[in-house]
Amino acid sequence: MNKTRVLSAFLLLAFFSQFSLAALAALFRLTEKQEITVGAQAASQVEKSQPILNDSVVTQYVTTVGNKLVANSTRSNIPYRFRVVNSKDVNAFALPGGFIYVNRGLIEAASTENEFIGVLAHEVGHVTGKHGVEQVEKAQKANLALGISKIFLQRTRGGSALFNGAQLVTQGAFLKFSRDHEREADRLGAEMMHKAGWNPQGMVSFFDKLAQKGDSRSVAIFSTHPAPAERRNNIADLTASWGKTGTVDSTEFQKIKARLKG
Repeated sequence: MNKTRVLSAFLLLAFFSQFSLAALAALFRLTEKQEITVGAQAASQVEKSQPILNDSVVTQYVTTVGNKLVANSTRSNIPYRFRVVNSKDVNAFALPGGFIYVNRGLIEAASTENEFIGVLAHEVGHVTGKHGVEQVEKAQKANLALGISKIFLQRTRGGSALFNGAQLVTQGAFLKFSRDHEREADRLGAEMMHKAGWNPQGMVSFFDKLAQKGDSRSVAIFSTHPAPAERRNNIADLTASWGKTGTVDSTEFQKIKARLKG
């Protein structure tokens, strides 16, 4: 390692040593505008690799019920966008900034509207809880550490270690929520379902149904989630005082299922 690189690395470390932990956290904190930008870039990449369902009726239905959930959430000040992926896999995911995707297989697997809404509300919960933002910020910090190590290893050239938020998201950062994030998304989802007029027990019955089909680890949507039994108990405890009111099913949802089958 030449003297110039040693000096550069020393100065960089000295610079960051002047920051407190709080200041470093602020340095990597995404603004709302940045979150939406990262999400939009990631969505563009996702839609180049995933088969998006080109059906305006189905998309409009998901958008309508999704926006009803958003209106009853704790974060309705940003624009949300809902898309349906033309895949039979039972799955859904959310990107930072309000970009939410559900597979057609998820809609087809739900027996009633509130079962489908339970999963959709869970994904909205990830956005309202800013879980994707936390993952991107965490990835930024890790990327900085990698960049510093590359300086010492003489591998940094032209800013190759600089953070690329959209790339990190599409490489799977948005799927790697912690179990605490998943639990909070369940709670936030159940609350917005209840406020929006759907019976939140659909969230419980849907995950129980999938678990009964076999090893839950074989279902994509369960890959990083707490066990279905724990989730059922958590939601049951949360909703115990809410009663069993709220919409369970609708003719519109059943028409959407029939349309997909056709």
